[in-house]
Formats: sequence, structure tokens, C-alpha cells
Amino acid sequence: MTPMKTLLVLTLVTSCSLLLCGCGESHAAAGATAEPPPAATYKAGHGVQLTAPARQFAGLKTAEVGSHSFAGSGEVTAVPISALLRTVRGDFVYVANGDWFLRTPVVTGAANATHIEIKEGLYEGDAIVTQGVRALSLSEIQALNGGVGCADGH
Repeated sequence: MTPMKTLLVLTLVTSCSLLLCGCGESHAAAGATAEPPPAATYKAGHGVQLTAPARQFAGLKTAEVGSHSFAGSGEVTAVPISALLRTVRGDFVYVANGDWFLRTPVVTGAANATHIEIKEGLYEGDAIVTQGVRALSLSEIQALNGGVGCADGH
């Protein structure tokens, strides 16, 4: 075969294989609908609310604030270390109120490998997020930015 015929055959074979596997079809226009609802919504005073699939994806788990004893002290209000969100603006814990999660500033104290004392900001019995805190924080930031991620020019 001449090089020109070989190139033509290769082009035809490649084109056919792409069409057969669906790579030549545009699925963007087929059944195009309105934008899906956002996974996170923010409301001042309430916090952030996630859709059920977003909560499951983030792995959110909640528990009640309890007490814990640290070496050299009695029982104090404490939360699991995983519940604490440390930022440049301070320490926070997300308080759960139904489907809403409010980022609440806290003052911390003693800590060990599993728990950290909360001196101010929470009460025993408050429902807090204990897992998925970082994902919840990122969802809140995105919801505050109107659904645009921080890397998108904000």
C-alpha cells in the first residue's frame, strides 16, 4: 500500500471506531435542561444547607456535645477533634439545626488525641457535625460565592 492509502485507511478506521463508541455524539445538546439545583445553599443566621446527595457525598455525621475528662481536670464540655474547624479566622464547630449547619466560633482549651475542650460557644446537648467538617466548610464557601468556586476568580 502506498503511504497515502495507508493514511486514508487509518483515518477511516479511527473515525468509525470513534463513532461506534459514541465519542462523535454530543450529549450536551441532547435533552439539555435547566441548571441543576445547587448542592449547597447559604442563608445568613441559619448557615449552610446541603442536599441529601451532597450530605452523603461529604460523609456528614452528627453527634451531641458531651463531656470528657482530660489529665489533671474533671469532666468538661468537649468535642471530638474531627468536629473542630481551624481557620485563619479562628476555631469553629458546625452546629446542626435540622437540615442547616451553622458555623459557630468556639474557644478551645485542653486537648488530647481524640477530644478538645470547648470553653465557650457550645453547650452540652448541642448537635454538631463530627465528620465531613472540611467538606462542609468548602460547600459553605462555594454557596457564599454564589455557586462559583474559589478557583474561579473569587
